[in-house]
Amino acid sequence: MTIAELVALFRSDVDDTLETYLFSDADVVKWLNEAEEEAALRANLLFDATTSEICDIAVTAGTSLYALDPRVFVIERASFLATDEDAENAIVLDLRDRLSVDRTRPSWRTTEMEPVELIVDEAKVQLACLPASSGTLSLEVYRAPLAPMVLGDDPVSPEIAPLHHRHLVEWAKYRAFSRPDTEVFDPKRAETAEANFTKKFGLRPDADMRRAAYEDQQHRTRAWV
Repeated sequence: MTIAELVALFRSDVDDTLETYLFSDADVVKWLNEAEEEAALRANLLFDATTSEICDIAVTAGTSLYALDPRVFVIERASFLATDEDAENAIVLDLRDRLSVDRTRPSWRTTEMEPVELIVDEAKVQLACLPASSGTLSLEVYRAPLAPMVLGDDPVSPEIAPLHHRHLVEWAKYRAFSRPDTEVFDPKRAETAEANFTKKFGLRPDADMRRAAYEDQQHRTRAWV
């Protein structure tokens, strides 16, 4: 479905089809964009291993800490390829939490070596050493949509799979009926819409769940969002 079709579906569901609308196009589009990002976060809907601006990080010898693209929710796999090395020589990194690396290699912050482990810490990633060589850190991730949808002459659709599009309207209805406006505020309808959205996409991972993912779980680390 296109964003225009989703807006029309929202208006049909909430009986807001006659101008002047209770809910502006701008607000509905904003809520649908929120819905897609929320769905992608809750259900890991957008896997990416090829978008360079998100998945590839240039590594400089001697520098371990790098910014993680804010659209990344989960890192599933990480590898390091030194400059001038053939692709088959890429090193697959273990995904570790900071405390476990401190226990096993307390001098990692000052040790110069080829990377073998990666720490994900809030909005950054850190190689668990001072990398001996420059190269590229390549990530396979679950992420947010690349860009928000906009209404316009060119049809734009959600990036998540089409079978999920219809359910994004539930989040928009939740946001609409939660608005503190006596004309539209309806906590019961808001609660029902949020429950429908959660039934489809699951619960949002909370801070405790995100922190727990750092606890020495190799090969799967969830970023703080």
